[in-house]
Amino acid sequence: MADFKRLNRYRAELNKMKDKRADIDNKIREIERKCKEEESITIREIVREANMTPEQLATYIGMNGAEKLRKINATSSTETNEEREDRTKDEENL
Repeated sequence: MADFKRLNRYRAELNKMKDKRADIDNKIREIERKCKEEESITIREIVREANMTPEQLATYIGMNGAEKLRKINATSSTETNEEREDRTKDEENL
């Protein structure tokens, strides 16, 4: 007759691992939520310290920040620190 001890042991181990994975996934989601919340709090604090209204912030971002952020994000992933410094110096000289 077949011995299912090893198979049952593997199944039990598999179920334990799946439970651990579910716990870890839940912890990851919770930490991601906390990070997002902390980012929001930090942004609000910066705006308050600058004595800006939400409208002023929106205007600032719309006029200056959004375009600058797009440029930074487009170049930051591909350029080195030296290239970034050179580009910044070039922009300052314009």
